[in-house]
Amino acid sequence: MRNSNLIIILLLFPSLGLFAQNENINPTDTIDVEQIENNNPSKFEINGYLKDLVSVAIPSFNGLWSFDNQIHNRVNFKYYANSWLTLNVEARNRIYFGNSVQQIPNFDEQVNQSLDYIRLGGIVSQGQSYLIHSTIDRANLKLDKDKWQAIIGKQRINWGKTYAWNPNDLFNAYSFFDFDYEERRGTDAALVKYNISSLSSIEFASNIDSTFDKMIFATNYKTNIKEYDFQFLVGKYKTDIALGAGWAGQIKNAGFKGELTYFQPYKNVGVNPTFIGDISFDYTLPNTLNFRLEFIGNTNPIKTTNIQFLTQPVFAKGLINNYVSTFISVGYDITPLIKANLNSIWNIDDNSIFLNPTIDFSLTENTNLLIAAQIFTGDKNSLYNGVGSYVFTRLKWSF
Repeated sequence: MRNSNLIIILLLFPSLGLFAQNENINPTDTIDVEQIENNNPSKFEINGYLKDLVSVAIPSFNGLWSFDNQIHNRVNFKYYANSWLTLNVEARNRIYFGNSVQQIPNFDEQVNQSLDYIRLGGIVSQGQSYLIHSTIDRANLKLDKDKWQAIIGKQRINWGKTYAWNPNDLFNAYSFFDFDYEERRGTDAALVKYNISSLSSIEFASNIDSTFDKMIFATNYKTNIKEYDFQFLVGKYKTDIALGAGWAGQIKNAGFKGELTYFQPYKNVGVNPTFIGDISFDYTLPNTLNFRLEFIGNTNPIKTTNIQFLTQPVFAKGLINNYVSTFISVGYDITPLIKANLNSIWNIDDNSIFLNPTIDFSLTENTNLLIAAQIFTGDKNSLYNGVGSYVFTRLKWSF
């Protein structure tokens, strides 16, 4: 199985040359490159990045610090078969080495955990001090015809409107703490979209899973009313009926967004329903100083330990494991190439606090250096108590 995973990734690269060939070119002819580019544009596109992430885990200042390194490569490939059909394949490859590989129990299982029904990848190799993991997290066909669009395969169905938490994101909920996975998790699904007009559309999406109780399918109607983008959702979320709504607009010069989702179990009628609501405000001053304030409430939180909450995949009904949380962010562009930001989360129920200062340096057109910290603190027995702090440096080169 491990060898087959590696072969899948490696086969991606030599296949690119097949798409680039032009059978109409005679090797003895003089080639006009500009004419070829204008008359016969390339049918394929490839890009991605290479990142090196160094992290230091600090349980306490006088405790045992843990050092880790992760080399993270991503390759995104698109093949434009014709005007209405596109093939998209994206591969994610990571190499871990450091203290966590040795010290964290079941570290390999934590890295390899997946909610995908069809798994294209896994652990390629591992030893006492290293682990190599490779996976294809996007693999889909996109069809465009007139007002219709369909995407079939591994994809991200992004229905979120707000920033830190997305109750409307039924298929691809994500954790704000996982900052190094910008593309975010996808799902094995089919999505069909019909554009009713330039301002309204309707989408139907369904994932595939091993049992009916694990499946999610929903319809999302989007429209614009008085300069506000609205969406309305209805569907089946695992063992719940889900009803949701979201919006994005402005109050004067401030952004105003929100998402609401109601989950009602359809099997166990006596079980309490869950209502999750999120409201977000953002504002930017002319000098680039910007603010973001977000509130989320959950009427029926699912309680977990801090380790489970921070390491397990997030889902729409478990965005927070308490009743009320707030997110506050302040950012400023020190120069056009240096940006500083401070994110924070306060879980009001148990008075636990998360702080996330970051500073991002744009070194060249395609190279960035990020320095960040994640600080978890709180009262005894609170969610973040005992988690400690983390410091990261990440160098990213995009191609």
